[in-house]
Amino acid sequence: MRLGILLLCLSGSLLYQGYWQEPSFLSAHAAAPPKPKPMTSDSVQLMYRKVGGVPVRYVVADLNNPNVRVSVVTARQLGKDESIWDLLARSRPTAAVTGTYFSTRTKLPVGDIVIEGERVHFGGVGTALCITYDNQVHFIRQQLHRQHNWSDYRLVLGAGPRLLQKGRVSLYPQGEGFRDRRVYANSRRVAVGVTKQNKLLMVTVERPISLRRLAWIMRALGATDAIALDGGGSSCLYYRRQVKVLPRRKLTNLLVVYDDSTQYDARIAQLKPLNQLAQK
Repeated sequence: MRLGILLLCLSGSLLYQGYWQEPSFLSAHAAAPPKPKPMTSDSVQLMYRKVGGVPVRYVVADLNNPNVRVSVVTARQLGKDESIWDLLARSRPTAAVTGTYFSTRTKLPVGDIVIEGERVHFGGVGTALCITYDNQVHFIRQQLHRQHNWSDYRLVLGAGPRLLQKGRVSLYPQGEGFRDRRVYANSRRVAVGVTKQNKLLMVTVERPISLRRLAWIMRALGATDAIALDGGGSSCLYYRRQVKVLPRRKLTNLLVVYDDSTQYDARIAQLKPLNQLAQK
């Protein structure tokens, strides 16, 4: 879905250096905590079902497992796009879907992006998917074009509009900075949500549907809170070395998930852009 669907101009970016404070010391007599056991293959699963006659493909990531990591991979240069193959080759995730919207003119994402606690892009529009260092999910509506303190979060991906809030359909695109009426039109859709059981749902619908129907689908899948991601020709779904939904254009970012934290740790530097567009 092109940024023509969206919004206001992007104002620039702020580099925010978040942190995670490790315990300052361990008792000399206390054993170091054991490392999490390797993930089983069912921690990140690909699912398929029909909801109200609409075929839905989606990934379920169990965030209760401490080895699961969720992040974003951006193009190597903010302001440019890349093929899906380049993004996947660099990030090597277990699964991925399309991330936030971007301008087809400037190629800049519209929402804030935080990777491993570091804000690499400021967008200031929409509602953000935010995940803490202990894999708790929050959806936070941003104040338009105002900087937010994301220091509590390992991951932030600003997108939207919001679909569900506490189990209820919640749609107010204009209030989140989305101005184009085409945001309400039927289109291929991508969304992300969380269940009461702290499972992340990364959902794609290839049949053109409205935002409201997307919200109903997310609720039927068990989500209590959810936002829309970029869809239309940008719609993408990848799972374990197979692209299940192929985008029709180059992209600027993907929402990625790993079922092994060591694989994530090895890829962090590859997820971030080289030119972090930041205003101080």
